[in-house]
Amino acid sequence: MPYVENEIITSHSWMNQGRVVPEPNYPGDSTPGVLTIDDFGQGPNQFVDLDVFSFPFTGHREPTFFDDLYFRVHFDPGQIDLGNVLSVQTEEIRVWNAYLSSKVMSDFLAPSAQGLSVTAPITTPYTMAALEELSYIVTVSTDGPPQFSEQILWTVDGVEYSVPVTGQRVVVWPFGPNWDQPLNESLEWKTDIIRAFDGTEKRRQLRSKPRRRIGYRLTLHGNELNQFQNLLFGWQDRQYAMPVWQDKAVIQDRIHAEDTTVPVDTTTRSFFKGGLALLMRDTYTFEVFEIGEVYPDHLVSSKPLESTWDRLTRLYPVNLGTLPANIPTQRLTSKVMVGQIEFMADPVKTDPFIPGEPAVETLDGIEVIYRKPNWSSQVQYEMGSDFDMLDFDTGGVQQVQKPGHPQQVRRVRWLLKNRDDIASFRALLGRRKGQAIPAYVPTWFSDFEVAEGNASGSSALRVKRSQYDALVGVADTQHAILIRMRDGTRLLRKIIGTSKPDADTEMLSLDDSLPFEVTPQNTMMVSLVHLCRLAQDGVTINYQSDSVATVEMSMVTVRA
Repeated sequence: MPYVENEIITSHSWMNQGRVVPEPNYPGDSTPGVLTIDDFGQGPNQFVDLDVFSFPFTGHREPTFFDDLYFRVHFDPGQIDLGNVLSVQTEEIRVWNAYLSSKVMSDFLAPSAQGLSVTAPITTPYTMAALEELSYIVTVSTDGPPQFSEQILWTVDGVEYSVPVTGQRVVVWPFGPNWDQPLNESLEWKTDIIRAFDGTEKRRQLRSKPRRRIGYRLTLHGNELNQFQNLLFGWQDRQYAMPVWQDKAVIQDRIHAEDTTVPVDTTTRSFFKGGLALLMRDTYTFEVFEIGEVYPDHLVSSKPLESTWDRLTRLYPVNLGTLPANIPTQRLTSKVMVGQIEFMADPVKTDPFIPGEPAVETLDGIEVIYRKPNWSSQVQYEMGSDFDMLDFDTGGVQQVQKPGHPQQVRRVRWLLKNRDDIASFRALLGRRKGQAIPAYVPTWFSDFEVAEGNASGSSALRVKRSQYDALVGVADTQHAILIRMRDGTRLLRKIIGTSKPDADTEMLSLDDSLPFEVTPQNTMMVSLVHLCRLAQDGVTINYQSDSVATVEMSMVTVRA
């Protein structure tokens, strides 16, 4: 029969007093127990008293999400990293007593560093009520050391807490270029080149992005000259906020204080998310703000603007940069000075503005550069042969030629006519990555003169004799040609063989047929197309104004 002996509840909880428990639900004498309301047909439901015996044991309470939030003191934020401080910055620290009982804040210690202050809502000692929150205001000004790393300290219930405050102060460099001379911007990659005995190369890129240098001539007079001297005296060995002068934009609509949207065409200017921008009227009236987002037609600042800026205010991207150890200047009079300065932008925090545009045309997966040289200046051309000369200073000499073809070096000058052209050229430099990645480049010389007899559908081009077949043949540094027609059509073909059909002409076998008849009358020029890389990792763009520039580059042929 079921076990039904009455027992007495002795639980420590008052909620159990007077409660009744059901009969055992274990059928049979061998399985006594407590009967629940669902007895599965083994007897009537009845509630009986039951002894609850207690005994000590060692264990722990399993933590819950409740413990993650309560029974501690919270500091929000737990640290303050202000980054670049170019104007007065304020931050709020909230201190929350998440205990369910009051706690005593026995001490509070603010930093004593220059330019950093903390406004406290109470004085210590202070008893924080359960779940009470206090707000502390941290203010950092531009006055003080260039870098700071301070601690704000609290002592609550005998436990010391701290919130670190870090950042670096940056001073704006407000002196722009004198455009009577070009502003020079250098983009410098770094490439490790290993050249084999046969002339082939292995190139390895060592920088993920180029370093940026900006140099220009400035002319100062009057009080600007005094400001210049003081700015160098107090800050020359530190970072400046350097406006990118060649990327100037002019605001066409008034911008109000507390606005976060700054209308500007950003497509050809070096604004970037997380970077800085400068609104400027003169060398004393300006505001620097951090860029939260960049859109084609406007910027979004990370914080509301502090001042109102009228129409025609100038807007510049800003890079952090340093000046060299020595800055030479010349005094023309007691109140007029000229000087040449050069900034090196921070290599880590600077976006050098390399647009990610794809190549327009390729040959065998390698970009073809169709940019013509500016014939206002000469194209310098140099042929270099790599050989060893054995000479004992007596008797004959022996010349030992290394395998491979001579290196051809060309230095060309290009004119960049507008901002879109400049941006396209910067994208081209980004695809070259200094000396790392070669491209096909036409010589833009008349390397062949077309002879008669090149019918439509022909897979060969007959040219006048120039000993190309005998001395050059199919060279892996120049195995393509560009045929330019007078109607503007361009034909790019690879040379797969050469021959000499008669005494006056040579035949270039092509990888594709000619779509029409090619004659001396309808052909403007036939140029060789060299496989080239840059001869140096650095390229300098000479800005004649903010929208016109020139550039000179040296390119050297490489083996495929």
